[in-house]
Amino acid sequence: MHKHSYKLFRIYGYPGFGLFLYLILVLLNPYERSYNSWRFYKQLDFILEFIFCTTFAAVLFETGIQLTILLNKWYPWETRMKSRFGIQLSLHIAIVYLLLNIFFKYKFPARFEYDELLLRQTIIVGVICSLLVTAVFTAEYFFYKWNDAKLKSLEMEQLTTQAQLDALKLQLDPHFLFNNLSIVTALVEDQPATAISYLVKLSSIYRYMLANRMHNMIPLKDELEFIKAYLFLYKIRYGEGIKVNIKDSTNVCNLCLPPLTLQLLIENAIKHNIFSANTPLNIHIYFPDAESMIVENNKAPKIIQEPGTNVGLKNIHERYRLLSQKTPVITDDQHFFRVEIPLFTSEQNFK
Repeated sequence: MHKHSYKLFRIYGYPGFGLFLYLILVLLNPYERSYNSWRFYKQLDFILEFIFCTTFAAVLFETGIQLTILLNKWYPWETRMKSRFGIQLSLHIAIVYLLLNIFFKYKFPARFEYDELLLRQTIIVGVICSLLVTAVFTAEYFFYKWNDAKLKSLEMEQLTTQAQLDALKLQLDPHFLFNNLSIVTALVEDQPATAISYLVKLSSIYRYMLANRMHNMIPLKDELEFIKAYLFLYKIRYGEGIKVNIKDSTNVCNLCLPPLTLQLLIENAIKHNIFSANTPLNIHIYFPDAESMIVENNKAPKIIQEPGTNVGLKNIHERYRLLSQKTPVITDDQHFFRVEIPLFTSEQNFK
C-alpha cells in the first residue's frame, strides 16, 4: 500500500468538512429549537461550535487514517477483503461512539442545548461518515492496486521486450552469424544432412522468439523444445565442450515460466566459463519438486569476463519480481553455479 502524508487534506479538508458537518447538524435540528438557542449565542459560541465540528471531522478522518495504517500492517487488504472492510468499519464506529459519549458527558451551558437528541444525531452522522471514510480508503486501496498493476504490466512488457531484443542481438551478432554460416558451409559438403538439421533448428529459434514475443509466460515444454534446438547449434560448434543433461520433465511440462529464461541462463554459463572437450561445461537442468526448476553448471571462470555478463540474470530477476513474490534463488559456490527458477501453474494471468 502506498504511503501518504495527507498533509493538504489535513490543512484544507478538516476545516471544510467541519463546516459541512456544522451545516448538517443545524439542518437536523428543528427550526424553532435552533432559532431559540441562537438568540442567546455570542459570537464566540458560533466559533466554538465550528471548532467542535472541525475537531469532530478531524477525529473521523484521522482515526480512519490511523486505522488504515495499523490494519495494513496486521490485517492487510489482500488477506480477506470483506472481513477487513467490516473490521475497519466496526472499529471506526466504536471509536467515534466512545469519543462522542465522553464529549457529551461534559456539562455545557444550557444555551447550547447539547442533549440526548443532539447526541443521537451526532452518532448517526458519525456512523454515516465512518462508512464513508472506510469506503474512501477501500477505494483508495483498489485505485492504487489497479495503478500498480498497470505500471507493473508496462514495466513487465518493457523487460520482456528487452529480453527478446537481447536474445535477438545474440542471434544477430555478426560474429554469431558468421560462425553459423561458416559451420553451415563446412557441413554442406561433408555432412549435408546435418547442415539441413542445423538450418531447421536455426529457423525454429527465430520462429519461437517471434511467436512468444508478446507473452510474459509460456509452458515449460515449449521452452525446453526451444532450448534443445538452441543447444543443437552450440553442440555442432563446440562438440563435446558443452554437455547438457535435461532430466525428465513429464510432471512439470505444463507449468509456466518467462520466455527465454533457459537461454539467458545457458548464455550466462557460456559467457562465464572456459571449457573444452577435455574439460567440458556440464549444464544440468532438473526439477527438485513440482514448483521449481534448477539450472546448474560447473565452474571454470574466465579471467576476463565478456561485456554484458549478468545482464541476463538481472533481467530474469526483475521479470520474476514483477510477476509474483517468488524470485530466483542463486547459489554460487567454489565449484558450482546454481539458479533455482520458480514455476507457475498457469500462464493465463500473466499475458
